[in-house]
Parts: sequence; C-alpha cells; structure tokens
Amino acid sequence: MSTFKKVSNYIYRLEVPFFTVYTSVFLIDTPEGYILVDCATTDEDVDGYIIPALEKQGVELANVKKIVITHDHSDHAGGLSQILRRMPHIEVIRTVEELSDKVCTYPLIGHTRDFIGVFDERTGTLISGDGLQGAGIKQYRTMLADKRGYIETLEGIKRDERIEHILFSHAYEPWYKDFMFGREEILGCIEECKKYIGEIK
Repeated sequence: MSTFKKVSNYIYRLEVPFFTVYTSVFLIDTPEGYILVDCATTDEDVDGYIIPALEKQGVELANVKKIVITHDHSDHAGGLSQILRRMPHIEVIRTVEELSDKVCTYPLIGHTRDFIGVFDERTGTLISGDGLQGAGIKQYRTMLADKRGYIETLEGIKRDERIEHILFSHAYEPWYKDFMFGREEILGCIEECKKYIGEIK
C-alpha cells in the first residue's frame, strides 16, 4: 500500500502512479485540520491510493478540511469529483488566499495562467507542483501557457527569501528528484529552469 511519507514538519507526500511516472498528492497538517494539495488522476486513484493512505496515516476524512487544486490538468485534478463524493464537507481552493495561520496559496503563473502552489511559512516550504518544471519529465517536456509569467514566477521565488525548500509534484529533469532543499539548491534550480524556456515553441 502506498503511504504518505513525511518530507518536512507538517508536510507529507503520496506518490500515485501516472503512466510511466508518478504524480504527487500532498497532505499538510495545520491547527485547523488537514489540507490536501491535488488529488491525482482518477476515481480509482482516490479510492485505491488517497483514501487508504489517509486511513493508514490515522487521518479521519472529516478532519481533511480543504483541498487545493494547483491547476486543472488531469493528473492533478482528475480525482476531484470522487474526493467530493467521499468528503462532501471539504472546501475546494483554487485561488490565492490564506488557508491557515502561516499557510497560504502562492501564485506560480507559467505552466497555466492561474497556477497556484502552497507556501508553508512554518517550514519555509513551497509546494510548487508543476510550477517549476526544469526540462520536464520523460515524455512530458516543459509546458508553458505563459512564458513571461513563468519568468516572473522564477524571479519572484528568487527574491522571496522566505522560501527555503521546494517540493515538486514529479521528479523533474535534469535533477531527477522532486525537491530542492536550501537556498543554494533553489537558486540553482531557478537558473536551470530558465535554460529550457528558449526550447519551448
């Protein structure tokens, strides 16, 4: 059985298979209850991965208060209808707003024009999802709806010294890992991301 694995204080990652790769669902522990970030691709992902992993984590479904949908691509939002059937009380978040004390959504324009991540100020961790893509992953190369917005996003993260760690939804190339820990890694990541923008038609 897949499980939520702790990646920092308060934040856990669940890897859900997606074709030859995986997509990530994140769980954030806050004083007001748990927050999910994304919900994988299908109803079966929800019933076969997300719900069992929550149960194994000891999380009651009633205590999952909100779900953030980073963007409407199927590998991140495809399971939403089943999440709502299983957790009809849950609040769906798609905009930039405060989620809890020191936890908020964070604009990451580029991959889509309305993309949001989640920033946990308690740990200095930004869940960027597909918001920073490097060279993409396997057959899914870097995809941008807004190149100018992407550059502004990268520069914004560079300036925002509160961000000490970044969690991706996939193990993006050229790093082949799904995280960046520390400002030095983050600044290197930003410069690598910029290199691939010129290759995108």
